[in-house]
Amino acid sequence: MIKKFLKYWAPLYLYAGVIFYISSIPKPLPQISIPYFDKFLHIIEYAILGILAARAFKNSPREVLHKNFKILAVLAAVTYGASDEFHQLFVSCRSCDAFDVMADLVGGTIGAIFYGKYCAF
Repeated sequence: MIKKFLKYWAPLYLYAGVIFYISSIPKPLPQISIPYFDKFLHIIEYAILGILAARAFKNSPREVLHKNFKILAVLAAVTYGASDEFHQLFVSCRSCDAFDVMADLVGGTIGAIFYGKYCAF
C-alpha cells in the first residue's frame, strides 16, 4: 500500500506543492510581452498535473476511481487551479484570474486525455 502511494500519489502531491510554492512568489517571472504567454504556461503546468492525477486515479485500487480516472483528473486539476488562484489573492503582486482557471481546465483536460490515450505507466 505504501509502495503504491509513493509510486502514484506522491508525485501528484509533490507537484501540487511545487505549484503552490511558485504561486507564493510575488513575481515569479519577468514580464514577457508575448500575448497570452502566461495562459500557455498555465496550460503546460496543468497538463502535467492532469497527467499525474490521471496516473494516480487510474492506478487506484478503488474501482470507481479507476473507471473514472479521466473525469476525476480533470476535476482535480481545475479544482486545484481555482484554489491556487484564490491563494494568489493573498500574495503580494499577484491576483486571481478566471481566465487562468480556464487555462488550467484546458491543461488538465489535455493531460488527462493524453495519459488515457498514450501512457501505460
